[in-house]
Amino acid sequence: MKTYTLRNLRFPARRDLNLEVEVARKLRLPEADFRIARILRKAVDTRRHDQPVYDLTLQLSFSAQPPSHPDLAEQKPVQTAEPDAIKVTDSHPCIVGMGPAGLFCALAMVDNGLRPRLFDRGDPLEQRAARVIEFWDKGVLDPESNVQYGEGGAGAFSDGKLTSRGHDPAVQQVFEAMISFGAPPDIAYEALPHLGTEGIRAMVKKIRDHLIEKGCTFHYRSELRDLEFSGDRVSRARINDEWITPGILVLALGNSARDTFKMLQGKGLRLEPKPFALGLRIEQKQAKINELVYGSERWAEILGPASYRFTAATGFTFCMCPGGQVIAASTEADSIVTNGMSYAARQNAFCNSAIVTPVSSEDYGDGLWDGMDLQRRLEQSAFRPGYLAPAQTTENFLNGVPETQTPALSYLPGVYPVDLNTLFPPNIAKRLASALKRFDQVLPGFHSDAVLVAPETRTSSPIRITRHRELLHSDSASNLFPIGEGSGYAGGIVSSAADGWRLGSRLRLDS
Repeated sequence: MKTYTLRNLRFPARRDLNLEVEVARKLRLPEADFRIARILRKAVDTRRHDQPVYDLTLQLSFSAQPPSHPDLAEQKPVQTAEPDAIKVTDSHPCIVGMGPAGLFCALAMVDNGLRPRLFDRGDPLEQRAARVIEFWDKGVLDPESNVQYGEGGAGAFSDGKLTSRGHDPAVQQVFEAMISFGAPPDIAYEALPHLGTEGIRAMVKKIRDHLIEKGCTFHYRSELRDLEFSGDRVSRARINDEWITPGILVLALGNSARDTFKMLQGKGLRLEPKPFALGLRIEQKQAKINELVYGSERWAEILGPASYRFTAATGFTFCMCPGGQVIAASTEADSIVTNGMSYAARQNAFCNSAIVTPVSSEDYGDGLWDGMDLQRRLEQSAFRPGYLAPAQTTENFLNGVPETQTPALSYLPGVYPVDLNTLFPPNIAKRLASALKRFDQVLPGFHSDAVLVAPETRTSSPIRITRHRELLHSDSASNLFPIGEGSGYAGGIVSSAADGWRLGSRLRLDS
């Protein structure tokens, strides 16, 4: 039976959602003449003041000849070329990193009969979570197991947003896998899907159990410390103090793996600097953002807490966490890194978002490590004993007035007052201020009564491990495969998982 795509199905948001009625009204057909096969996309348009509008794309089938309508088109099969398999002789490839890239690479591998060994410098998720809570409560940092390092990756302490772009088949496979491991089906079509941090953690545990059942092994507190080469291949890898001989080595690093990047470069792997973004976090009252975005607080009961996404010439918002909190995300002693997190219900009275500006060699120099050094300088300059972070009201930041009282913030372990203009290089501080002013023009009242906390430095990796465009292996070693965010080829949970899946699905045992 032929299927058709119906676009621009728009109607006022309300609690009693009846798609069949809305389709029948749009196409002027009886409901019995069609069937909704699936929802392809669902978004909320908030441009009309105090009247949000649903905007959906559906897949339909018809019992008779479909009507002629400009928003209705027959759905043609998409022909995609299947990439060539990458033949391997090792049935137990080694994966370094248990974030989205590493876990989903392993999932794809087991479908092809491989049984990978997974290594991570951090703890299993349960112990890792306990160490993170201790850090937030007492300022006791474990540099090996924290918000960035450990099973589940940084996404295990985030809003759990599953944003993606385009129609990459690997992304669709990742969503299907996530649903099979307990994610709600609506993540496949919501414009801004999310699981919340506890949803991500629950899914990670189920993936772990599945991989172990399939014969995979998990090795925690296991850090990649050295490599040896024979010709163009990795011959040995040192995990902690033990040497192993991997036939295939997959590097699924996080973007904070600075010591590993240094080791790889010292061993002759080709790395290159790449642009990234940095800035600060803004925390606002969720009720106020609901009012500004929706036009009325009442819509939050139907649509959930309001979100936003803004772009200006000098910066953009990133990782907006409705009903969430600002969190400490440091990996190194005596340094401050901030991030945002929220649970699935998003019930916190506050929301937060990163306000960041793109940075490149024009800001920090042409050297391989210059971008990373800029990150580290900001993180160390921000530190105060107890892992207190610098904070300032938005009004005082924009007016260049030093903060004299400690602002109230959700950030733990705590904050201290400062003038954030003195933390950032002047050109970066100026760009951040310009972006904040622009966002307030788009959404008047956006930054009033808001508080800023800094720095937000780990938006993406400042380093890329170069790889072959088609075969995906490192340009320097034919059996070493860099994937995911830390390797410079992704930027978030879904894109990292898709990058891992893309590789894992191509690795096939050469029989």
